[in-house]
Amino acid sequence: MRSCINGATTMPYSLEDDIRSAAEAGFEGVEIWVGKLRKYLETHSKADLKRLLDEAGVEAPCLCAFGGFVFCSGDDYERRVEELRRFLDVGSSIGAECVVVCAEGLGGLGFSEAKERYVERLSSLAEVVEEYGVKVALEWFEELPQAVDIVSAIESEHVGLLIDTFHWYRGDGRLESLELVPGDRLVFVHINDCEDLPREALRDGNRLFCGEGVIPLVEVLRTFKRKGYEGFLSVEIFREEYWRMPPAEIAKRALRSLLDVASKAGVTVSTRWGS
Repeated sequence: MRSCINGATTMPYSLEDDIRSAAEAGFEGVEIWVGKLRKYLETHSKADLKRLLDEAGVEAPCLCAFGGFVFCSGDDYERRVEELRRFLDVGSSIGAECVVVCAEGLGGLGFSEAKERYVERLSSLAEVVEEYGVKVALEWFEELPQAVDIVSAIESEHVGLLIDTFHWYRGDGRLESLELVPGDRLVFVHINDCEDLPREALRDGNRLFCGEGVIPLVEVLRTFKRKGYEGFLSVEIFREEYWRMPPAEIAKRALRSLLDVASKAGVTVSTRWGS
């Protein structure tokens, strides 16, 4: 598997800071936070971004995050797709593998009806992202089996699942749910830990560096390994306490904690310095 850090983990800092601190720490990849990318593109081009990544020696495998495609009106959907295309163009130029699309619950519908809507809209999005050579990584926020059911019903190989360990743990935290994910549909991973609180009380701000909380990350990583997952493990943490640190320190601690948990799981995670 490969090391990556999400721009949310260094949220107060710029995209340039994210890339440079990730490179200094030794991460192979930077998952680009779209809000930062939007600001960067106000004064820079996609060629500038490609040059920055190349000079730093890191990849940008994923753009995070987009949403609002499933239960919006047809006109709003088309508008959102046109906005997405701008970022798909940038992503394609820098070698991104996927874009994160956030789930929207069931939209007040029963599961069968909501599933039909997801399948329809995500199948349509698959045709769009295929033009740019990337995939949709659906990030689910509730119990995982429903997401597996939805993605399995979509024929396109350009739609897969993003597993976020925090959302999985808060959803049901069952390793059996992870086992349901088809290996060929697991396209990206957000990895993090969290405080020991009741699941219903957990919020994004309760996330922690890997190995410092209660999520059974060793077992999770072993599950991913059995499924043949060889992609990126992107450390995504929304914690104001961490945000007060310099970006280089955040990135170094994030990578160190990731490698420690991976070692306990018997999983090899590559860095800029090797495996």
